[in-house]
Amino acid sequence: MVLGIGNIIMGDEGFGLHVIRRLKEIGMPENIILEEGGVGGFELLNGLQGIEKLVVVDIMMMPLPPGELKVFEPGNPPQEPGKAIVSFHQIGVLELVNVWAMMGNDEPEITFIVTRPQTIDWGTELSEPLKPAVEKAAEMIKNICADYN
Repeated sequence: MVLGIGNIIMGDEGFGLHVIRRLKEIGMPENIILEEGGVGGFELLNGLQGIEKLVVVDIMMMPLPPGELKVFEPGNPPQEPGKAIVSFHQIGVLELVNVWAMMGNDEPEITFIVTRPQTIDWGTELSEPLKPAVEKAAEMIKNICADYN
């Protein structure tokens, strides 16, 4: 499964969804599920049933230039320094996977592809640095998923 996370109406926050939509345009093997996770929170848990390998595409506040991609291989999840969760609406993928495991389920093997946003503001367009990153992320994901067959 490839899971794009974000809010499509908040500019760069929608990066993961833009990548999923690009993958749908260019096509993926039938055994690869492309999922627009949006800001689903706990609702995303249902989609993990039976998933052994997961690629998550999202933005994170990391020390990267906006649009530069960073890949975190399975077993080496990203950390967001200073992130504080004060509401169930702020639950991220890492927290969801931990809850999934606490419920007695097997954790999928997770690869994260992230970039830093330039702007998070009302609008459906990505900032200039993130536009070419969509195509780069799509190519990375195609290569990663080629190994899943």
